[in-house]
Amino acid sequence: MGQQLLLIILVVIIVGLGTIVAIDTMSESRVDSRKSAIRQDILMIVNDAQTYYAKPEAIGGGGNSFDNISNSHIRSIKPSNENGNYQVSGSASSLTVVGIGTKNKIKLIATATVNQDGMQISWADSTQ
Repeated sequence: MGQQLLLIILVVIIVGLGTIVAIDTMSESRVDSRKSAIRQDILMIVNDAQTYYAKPEAIGGGGNSFDNISNSHIRSIKPSNENGNYQVSGSASSLTVVGIGTKNKIKLIATATVNQDGMQISWADSTQ
């Protein structure tokens, strides 16, 4: 009877640890999924910003500059959606998009720079 009790206790401990690991894994997966959604939104914003950059000033573009770009120039998504809130700013050949997730305090910052080779994007993740 003592061995059976010991075996039951051991099984309960193993199942408990397995449950804890599964919950932790699901939580990490959820955060990664939210980061991916924010990153995708930011890439859509950068795409709109490229259009603004290339469009002549006479028809509402930047005339090869990100000066004066704002959230009103972003057409593909809303600056605030279920994934997060986004803020766009720029100057000359540099664009910064800050995305703050609506959950889990996710904050991603993309900085896009236009040069003769095209556009280079660097990412910063300041998730807490």
